[in-house]
Amino acid sequence: MVASTSTKENFNLSNIKEINSYGVKNVLKSATIFGANASGKSNLSRAIATLKKIVLESLDSISDKAIDNAIPFLLKEDLYDQPTEFEVTFLANGNMYRYGISIEKGLIAEEWLYWTKTSRETQLFHREGQKVTFNQRSFSEARSFVNKDGDSWNIEKTKPFVPFISVLSQFDGEKSVVVTDWFQSLNVISGLDDHGFKEFTIGLFENNSDFKEWALEILKSLQIEDIIVDEVEDKIPLPTKRKSLEDSDLDDALNKLQGFIEKNNIKKKLIKIIKLNPETDKFYSFPLALESEGTKKLIYLLGPLYEVIKNEEVLIVDEFDNKFHTLLCKFILDLYYASNHGSSQLIVTCHDTNLLTKNLFRRDQIWFTEKNALNESEIYSLIEYKEHYTRKEGSYSKDYLSGKYGAIPLFGSIASIGDILNG
Repeated sequence: MVASTSTKENFNLSNIKEINSYGVKNVLKSATIFGANASGKSNLSRAIATLKKIVLESLDSISDKAIDNAIPFLLKEDLYDQPTEFEVTFLANGNMYRYGISIEKGLIAEEWLYWTKTSRETQLFHREGQKVTFNQRSFSEARSFVNKDGDSWNIEKTKPFVPFISVLSQFDGEKSVVVTDWFQSLNVISGLDDHGFKEFTIGLFENNSDFKEWALEILKSLQIEDIIVDEVEDKIPLPTKRKSLEDSDLDDALNKLQGFIEKNNIKKKLIKIIKLNPETDKFYSFPLALESEGTKKLIYLLGPLYEVIKNEEVLIVDEFDNKFHTLLCKFILDLYYASNHGSSQLIVTCHDTNLLTKNLFRRDQIWFTEKNALNESEIYSLIEYKEHYTRKEGSYSKDYLSGKYGAIPLFGSIASIGDILNG
């Protein structure tokens, strides 16, 4: 997300945010990742979500280990010949932080945290197994959690599969809280379904008048005048009259469930949309369920977009273009640029090559994923293809589809697919 310093990229300046600190001139407000199916786009999103889960949920359960979500590369004989490693560099509270963790056979092999206040990076702590070195001046929050052992320090009160940063944050360590707060502001969702953000958006329509006003102004382009959230009784289809089951325990359980349902009204939220008929000048309401999948996805996506723009957070949307027409994708991206005046960032993965245009993205905002000969995913930027910066028509899709950037499906043409299908 660091913007190119090349003068040839001095267009779409609204897509960047000026930093001029820590050796960074500008950062990008958005990036998009293209690639063939199974090239690794979703795995990149999952990896970021996994790191967040490890940092924030490692203390939630005694038995379940969040670290087990880090799956090693599976296409080799020895799965654990190399540790699984994650690292992120981010800006927070006026400083730059670099946090990383290395996992080997379900345990933390290494963990580190560095920060940059002006231009020089300084180590805050570096962990190897259960031993740690730490900056006693800048990271004094670690003192109560280490024990001197000769010339080295041992970590205390931290299990070998739990991040040190997570433990220190639980006890309000000043810099550790900055790191975990940043992970709290990192949001990863899938565009394949609305799991995880549908209910969130419904709640905003119910309880946040500023969001509703913002969203309805956008939805007017879809002829939607209003959104109404109703709470209705959720009817569970259990038979009122039924024969007793041979299994007495199961029969008793069903009787208790039926009795509970009859005594307690279970509610669910139902969204209705209001549309205007211009010929009759009358308003009509009907369930959102009758609308297209693309309209439903757009409405539910507005919640996360609003929240990350307002709170200057990061949003990663895997399969962003799923269910969306090209023009709707462009509409959402333009909306994000127009609304984002702060430090929010949007990263999307997609397939729609019509989005490969200068009007939406600079070259440093366009990334590709591709599998190498060992089936490992590699990611690289369009900025590496220096010969294409002068394209006058402003579209890179033709070159991409012809294979000039790689990251395309195995079948280069419809004809080759036909040859295989026809023997």
